[in-house]
Amino acid sequence: MSEQAENKKAGFSTRLGLLMVMLGASCGAGNIWRFPRIAAINGGGSFIIAWSVALFVVGIPIIIAEMMMGRATRHGCPGAFRDFIGEKYSWMGTVLCITTVGLTSYYTVVIAWVSQYLVQGITGQSFGADKEIMFNGIANGNVVTWIIFALTISVAAYTVMRGTHFMEKIDMILIPFLFLILVILAIKAVMLPGALKGIEYYFSISKEELLSPQVWLQAITQVAWSVGPGQGLLLTLAVYTKSKSDISLNVVFQGTGDNAISLIAGFAVLPAVFALVPYDEAMGMVASGNQGFTFIALANLFEVMPGGYVVAILFWISLIVAVFASLISVFQVGVAPLVDIGWSRKKSCVAILIVCLIWGTPSALSQSFFNNQDWMIGMVLLLGALFTCYAVVKFGVEKARTQYINIPENDFYVGRWWNVCIKFIGPGLIIIMFIWWTIQAISWYPETWWNPFLEDSLGTAIVQGALIVLISLIFNKKIAKSSGPKYFKDDGYPDVPEEHLQ
Repeated sequence: MSEQAENKKAGFSTRLGLLMVMLGASCGAGNIWRFPRIAAINGGGSFIIAWSVALFVVGIPIIIAEMMMGRATRHGCPGAFRDFIGEKYSWMGTVLCITTVGLTSYYTVVIAWVSQYLVQGITGQSFGADKEIMFNGIANGNVVTWIIFALTISVAAYTVMRGTHFMEKIDMILIPFLFLILVILAIKAVMLPGALKGIEYYFSISKEELLSPQVWLQAITQVAWSVGPGQGLLLTLAVYTKSKSDISLNVVFQGTGDNAISLIAGFAVLPAVFALVPYDEAMGMVASGNQGFTFIALANLFEVMPGGYVVAILFWISLIVAVFASLISVFQVGVAPLVDIGWSRKKSCVAILIVCLIWGTPSALSQSFFNNQDWMIGMVLLLGALFTCYAVVKFGVEKARTQYINIPENDFYVGRWWNVCIKFIGPGLIIIMFIWWTIQAISWYPETWWNPFLEDSLGTAIVQGALIVLISLIFNKKIAKSSGPKYFKDDGYPDVPEEHLQ
């Protein structure tokens, strides 16, 4: 079959387009506002080593598994789990789907915040203003924030409604543009007087920190947040790939590309921080949390930086581009299962849009609610990664690797190391990370950790997570029976179903 003929049976027109969408799915706020400060807090170069190792033993193996399941079954998350390991396990895919729709709902709010910083930066209103008061005004009870949130999620819905070819065209513009902006910001930062201090710290390696469990747990957490194992992103995108696409090489490109963008973002931020403020103050800045670091500390830093006006504008634009590129792929996770049950793409997009508007409105109007959802969704997403590993182990790790990943058309073959990562290393490290997060949550509220109404208590994660699991279990049989025909073959690679090409 010619490439042109095969393209008609695939959702993506070119491999480059697929790679840009995959990279767009993983690149987001976690790369730009989270990675630089987490790297700084956890020893710079020591963290980078741990983070790189975590990518190849946790992130890439699980994402390969996700893409294999999506391509083999040609269904969104619930249908994929149904076809791969049986109807009674559809609920696992439903948990992934609901959780990622929740992620879509609050994640969109970030663009609403950044957009207002961009406008105020362009007009000069933000310069000289108290950034803490400014951010609190934007993040709490602000009607403009809600309007931008609603418009952004509507644009994302429209983009997905137009189909994968349109998403491909959008990311072919957004991802190179994001890369260009970050490179410009990095060059500007490293040319500042005193930037060498930041660069040296960025790549400093300490034996003590390299052996610290805290550093490694933070590295795994960053991979989980940035690359996205367990979110169903790559599983869903794989539904639209060619039947003989080299998913393993594509995933390696996506994972290393995502890490490269994070490293460049670090160059764009950390040299400037350490060049312009004393060391102790710099460490205080990076320890102020994602929102405090980005919207207060960095926003103040731009005002004293040479050329800070332009730098601020470029930085806010980079955040908007990164978050939106990720958003459209995240939105698709909720749409695919509805298409599976027979809904049109348009109807499916409208339905997910309505859900996101309802679910995301409290986060758009309250920073505390945003933080609550951020904490809860992060905890539940760990289950998604474990479910994926479980599905592959139950199906047969070696069979999955030899029959459904290492197809003859591959340029990159996955060795038995993948078996070990899926069966032992990945699940083991995720469970350890889950326990670590739990212990941390209890330490934050030793007397009231169980309270489900606190912003980021363990209680709120347990109650909301249990509700998502319970809903998925209650409707498991109905979801399994309505998830469309089974395309999965014992030893074959089905084409993209017509319903997903409409």
